[in-house]
Amino acid sequence: MKEVINILVTRVEQHQINSYHYLYHYCNDLCFKSKNLYNYANYIVRQEFINNNEWIRYNSLDKMLKHEQVYKELPAQTSQQILRLLDKNWKSFFKAIKDWIKNKEKYLGKPKLPKYKKKNGRNVVIFTNQQCKIKDGYIKFPKTDLKLKTKVIEGLQQVRIVPKGSIYVIEVVYKKEIPNMIRESNRVVGIDLGLDNFVTMVNNIGETPIVINGKGIKSINQYYNKQSNYSATS
Repeated sequence: MKEVINILVTRVEQHQINSYHYLYHYCNDLCFKSKNLYNYANYIVRQEFINNNEWIRYNSLDKMLKHEQVYKELPAQTSQQILRLLDKNWKSFFKAIKDWIKNKEKYLGKPKLPKYKKKNGRNVVIFTNQQCKIKDGYIKFPKTDLKLKTKVIEGLQQVRIVPKGSIYVIEVVYKKEIPNMIRESNRVVGIDLGLDNFVTMVNNIGETPIVINGKGIKSINQYYNKQSNYSATS
């Protein structure tokens, strides 16, 4: 069965920032500081795991680092997003280790600990929709007067600054409602029409199948046909 609905989809608007763009130095500075925090936090997590076989999760790590200068050089929610990303990478590492133990033939070797970013590298920067706001067709970045023109009107989720070689890509992530979409239902009914059983109906939701006996209807139909034939020959 099909139904017409409105659905929310995630869309991304991208802006390329090259070295001549007025936002380039802003992006470059933030992504460098993001790398510093990521590596600093990763060092702490790695040492705890190597020395004590313990995994420092996001909440504990955030409490440990929130007063550190490397944390405070970025907006607080941005620093939190970087630590969440690191926690996600460690979670993927432990998942890979479990799979490696069971299926070693799938791997070239034992999965390694999450790596550090290059010393002079850059790391993604993430702003939440509490930090960035859209006003009069522009995105306003936190703790600065810098703005970026956007076609996004509403539904802002986050803004990401992603290093891409010699440029940066600013990704504006937003939700958009798509009206009148047709969705196939996963609640299915199968109906079979017959003679002895006039209707047999089954479903995939656990309800008791329905069977309508067709013998009574069949008898009435036979009697009607017999009467029709009798009248035609009289």
